Amino acid sequence: MTEKRDRTASVPPGSWLTIVFTVWVLFMLWASVGLSSASAWIPRLVLSTTMICLLLQLVSEFRATRSLLPQTQVLVAVGRGGRTVVAIAWLALLLLLTWLVGVAVASAIFCLAWLRWHAGEHWLTSLVISAGLGLALWLIFSVLLGAALYSGALWPSG
Repeated sequence: MTEKRDRTASVPPGSWLTIVFTVWVLFMLWASVGLSSASAWIPRLVLSTTMICLLLQLVSEFRATRSLLPQTQVLVAVGRGGRTVVAIAWLALLLLLTWLVGVAVASAIFCLAWLRWHAGEHWLTSLVISAGLGLALWLIFSVLLGAALYSGALWPSG
């Protein structure tokens, strides 16, 4: 006997975190209105790109809910509310790494961990992408823009 899915549900079960992030990014975009055009282009570019990705994520989640394939595998593997706990744990790891070793190094380490253990990418792919991210952050902000990135509590800039 097949299980009937409720197609009238307004929000897919795991989409609340995506919706919260979308509202938060909208608030941050609104807050950037008061910035001068010289200092607002980077936050607006990053936030706009993030907003596009969040909206695509929401569309993907709504499509997955409407598909005929059951989504119970994720709920069984992680448990109810587990997806939110996992997302918060990853965010906490990023914040901890940023505090300890700084923005560029933490971003590279976090990217490596995310790609290797969360996304299941191969080691070579994970290492190349994470090294590229760390190098790009250092080149763009420190070298090209001359903006000092936070260097971390372990190696404070002198």
